[in-house]
Amino acid sequence: MSVDPGRLLVLRALLAVERGGSLAAAVRRLRREPAPSAAALCAREELLKGALQWQGRYDCVIGAFSRREPHRDPVVRGVLLLSLHQLLTSRAVPAYAAMHQAGELLRAAGRPRAVGYVNALLQALRRHLEQRGGGEPLAVVRDLCRGQAKTPVDDLAAWWSHPRWLVARWCERYGDAAAAALLAHANTPPPITLHVLPGHDAATVQAELAAAGVRSERRDGYPRALVLQDRYDRDRLRDLLATQPGVLVQDAGAQAVIDWLTNGGGDLPDQQGPLIDLCAAPGGKSAHLRALLPPATALVAMDLQPRRLGRVRENLRRLRLGPVLVVAGDGLQAPLRPAASAAVLVDGPCSGTGVGRHHPEGRWRLRPQTLIRNGRRLLQLASAAADLLRDGGRLYYATCSLEPEENEAVLADLLAARADLVPDPDPQGGWQRAWLPWQTGTDGFFAARLRRRT
Repeated sequence: MSVDPGRLLVLRALLAVERGGSLAAAVRRLRREPAPSAAALCAREELLKGALQWQGRYDCVIGAFSRREPHRDPVVRGVLLLSLHQLLTSRAVPAYAAMHQAGELLRAAGRPRAVGYVNALLQALRRHLEQRGGGEPLAVVRDLCRGQAKTPVDDLAAWWSHPRWLVARWCERYGDAAAAALLAHANTPPPITLHVLPGHDAATVQAELAAAGVRSERRDGYPRALVLQDRYDRDRLRDLLATQPGVLVQDAGAQAVIDWLTNGGGDLPDQQGPLIDLCAAPGGKSAHLRALLPPATALVAMDLQPRRLGRVRENLRRLRLGPVLVVAGDGLQAPLRPAASAAVLVDGPCSGTGVGRHHPEGRWRLRPQTLIRNGRRLLQLASAAADLLRDGGRLYYATCSLEPEENEAVLADLLAARADLVPDPDPQGGWQRAWLPWQTGTDGFFAARLRRRT
């Protein structure tokens, strides 16, 4: 039996992500490669994502059966991650086939000397599973993680496959139980959630989708969110959205952020604009703002990367919203007139710890210094945004992060440095708000409302 071309493609994709490439780009490349069937294509994608998502758990398994230090050769480690994911989660691939393919992958990748080591480790795991009566493999792995852990943080980090330093932070801030719930949420496949934009009726859209055979359900507290009950590939989803010009894919929490920041649109400017979305790509929040704004109020959607603005234009064109001026520019030196805007939204680049279930590779790229560096950048962006505001103008601040360095600390430093900014409480008296995933069941977000003094 020679190497399976599909597994070799997945290994190459995995290594590309490990070298710093994006998972989305790796998946796109996988989809372009020929496959025997649609099911085979889906299996390749699941194998890639699973190996990336659960690498912390699989490292624990490796540690339980290997006397060596963690293998530093990314090819050998990649083959181990792929093989362990198949052995522990796939009923479609026999154990002997997964182990044989591990050896073939190593040979095809130029690592024949590692075949014996990898085969011995996988055989040891298989014997261990058989000795446990052939029960649920993940239950056996759960015991292995507990046995390897020296502290509760070690156990949570290994089992839920997250960097230990990040888990330790969450345990200290939220407590072990809440941290475990957050970690579980971060490993749950996100549903496809649709946002029925203002001006369109969610019940009508739901009925139209049902007539087309698409099942969805409403969410309490999120009146314009429709959660699809089935998974759809990218092409099917694109065809579906083409029939619904007022609908886009957007997490319910992201919908709630703009609604809260703008008081459901009630605090948005009328004809005293413009309103600026300073970091607009991929365009979901810009679309939401445009749907809430009066027709006469101008909206500027700006982003640093022109390539990402193509997606913004595409979304806005399909949604058939009012005019939006799309501008390529750096928010720190925006090519816009200062002190002339009625409102600015800063949804800046952050760690994304609130949306980790969408990007399983991202958690492994974070470092403590990443949060500090992001905080400095966000503070600079927020201050530059404040310079664009006219007197009385509103600054809307948002991130998809749960970390204080990117949220509360940024606002504290901003208010300390800018006497012209003050909190702008909502009708209930709050000016900061967090959406915590284990409480809301949505992605995680932080938002704040500020106003420039008159």
